[in-house]
Amino acid sequence: MERLLIILAVLICAVAGVAVIAMAARGRREPLRMGSELDAEDEHLLIGPVGPSPSLIDRQAEVLDPRLLDVESFELKQIEAPERRQRIEPPRPGTPDAAR
Repeated sequence: MERLLIILAVLICAVAGVAVIAMAARGRREPLRMGSELDAEDEHLLIGPVGPSPSLIDRQAEVLDPRLLDVESFELKQIEAPERRQRIEPPRPGTPDAAR
């Protein structure tokens, strides 16, 4: 019985080793890649115009001083919660809403 377990363990190790070697060999293949759709004439699409790009910042805009804003002068009113007049009860067993 013990010999059978030892032979079975050696056989399992051999199968696992073969599987690892097969997976390692599969990883050595070259990856599949598609050819480029762009030719030498399409170089301007890849590189683009060379030179300074225009700035997105409006340099002529007026700069506002944050100290001029008086936040305390705004009147803030509290939002009141609506009143509940009835107690919300859980759905009774056997109704369609009971599954929720």
